[in-house]
Amino acid sequence: MLGRGAARRWIVLALVTMLVTALGASVASAASSSAVTPPKGVSMEGTGAQPPGLGMFSKAALSQKGCSTEGRTTSTYEGGGPFCVNPWPKGKNNGGATAQGVTATQVQVVAYLPNDQMSATDSSQINQASGKKANIADVYADWLKAYQSVTDQYGTYQLWGRTPVIDPVIASGDDEASQRADALTVLAKKPFMVVDMTKTAEGGAPVFSSLIAAKKIITVSASTDAQASTQQAPYRWNYGADPSAGPTLTAGLVGKSLTGKKAEWAGDSSLKSKTRAFGAIYPTTGFDLASFEKYLTQNGGKLTDKVSYDPTSTGAAAQVSTQVSHLKAAGVTSVILFATPTVVTTIMAAATDQQYSPEWIFTGTGYQEYDGFARANDQQQMAHAFGVGALGPATTGAPTGLGIFPWYWGTSQGNTTATASGLFSFLYNAMHYAGPTLTAKNVQLGLFAAPATDAGGAVFGYGKTVGLPYDEYSLFGASAYLLWYDATTTGPAQATLGVAKGLFQYADKGASVLYSGLTKTAPKYFDASDSIYQRTAAELYPNGVAPVALPCTGCPSSGAAPSSS
Repeated sequence: MLGRGAARRWIVLALVTMLVTALGASVASAASSSAVTPPKGVSMEGTGAQPPGLGMFSKAALSQKGCSTEGRTTSTYEGGGPFCVNPWPKGKNNGGATAQGVTATQVQVVAYLPNDQMSATDSSQINQASGKKANIADVYADWLKAYQSVTDQYGTYQLWGRTPVIDPVIASGDDEASQRADALTVLAKKPFMVVDMTKTAEGGAPVFSSLIAAKKIITVSASTDAQASTQQAPYRWNYGADPSAGPTLTAGLVGKSLTGKKAEWAGDSSLKSKTRAFGAIYPTTGFDLASFEKYLTQNGGKLTDKVSYDPTSTGAAAQVSTQVSHLKAAGVTSVILFATPTVVTTIMAAATDQQYSPEWIFTGTGYQEYDGFARANDQQQMAHAFGVGALGPATTGAPTGLGIFPWYWGTSQGNTTATASGLFSFLYNAMHYAGPTLTAKNVQLGLFAAPATDAGGAVFGYGKTVGLPYDEYSLFGASAYLLWYDATTTGPAQATLGVAKGLFQYADKGASVLYSGLTKTAPKYFDASDSIYQRTAAELYPNGVAPVALPCTGCPSSGAAPSSS
């Protein structure tokens, strides 16, 4: 099994890759609410007004060569890009310097990168020619070539006559003083956009990102949650998972679907007959309990007890044992776990020691629903675990070459690879949907105007399109899978890694759910007839056929010599 740190990095890469490579999957269905007429099957539910000149789904946009019948551009495969927008003849006036860091031909973007010490544990950052650790700046140069190539060959992204220029800035450290000093360095460069790529799996650089966004510069960081994005709109975005979505979706599930019903899935017979009493265990840092309780109350639920632990304390294990005792004494039948995988392991061991077997409600915190992590927990306790998560069922038969990076580079060239795709996915989509007048406001308008899409079973989109009770500024995380743990079945962990006994099953045949789609009917947890734990890649596409990658003419993957990084 992968170590926990390596597994988290793999999970982040797997999720981002899934979103980038499955963009041609089916569109989330709902009633249309926009004046434009999109292609059949494309819902405009929750979308806002388009920025000037964008022309998404205009007659001119849809009639372009390379625009699929589903209204999407071609990427590494037909229909695999974003929604089609107006054509832009070469040389047409795009307004020139429409914002700081923008000219008629270029967009200045700062990539705030971890230093060697901060990235020392990133085993995916490898030069494939030498087998040695790659320079992070080379990683980004290689990703830029791949994105620019698919744009040049197939017009995947409409950049309105401009190309992005990535200026790497290496972090001096991850402490607050270093972040403040680095912010001053970056501000002096006067970029249009800054992408924080430090500590991508652990929350980024919050002080740095807040300072940059305060100067009205688009800032994209893993540190961005719902509160930060709302307070610093339209400048604060997240290229990865929304850290606020999991608690919000959990509040909807608990409040709407589970409240008022018996704790039928508890392990203790004395708890099964009781009406559910909920308790939450959460970290003292990095968690917004007030927001969770607000949405829980709005959906008809309440907490009987709530206990916390200090994730930075060396005595966290002792704290957790005490907290479990507190939950048991309070009569909690159902424990909501806002805890990382390591802490979940400790919690369940403490519960077993105290002969306490409640329902365990998983929330997706720290990818706690990864089968590899779950198998390390007390399996008798895990037999009563269910809830929501970001990771979908294991997928077999995934087509090769659909990801932009391997499509361009192949696997045997002297290039690098790492978990960097989120930066480019956000940047190119932001430029595409902003229209010719590139400003922070038009980036917001454009991304909020694009319909939500279903990529690999996970629905993603911005603004009101994904049914959250707040505007979404994160690339993904707004939908969740309804899952329960099967301690007796042997099979592959998510992404076909680690065949072993014990895995999560996915209710409703693996369909994902939005906050707005939760109802008073409880999901069919622990019902194998309604659940799956694996599926084929073809099932993720509307017609049941996985696409074939298109040629990458003149690319290293097709035999051309790679250019130097």
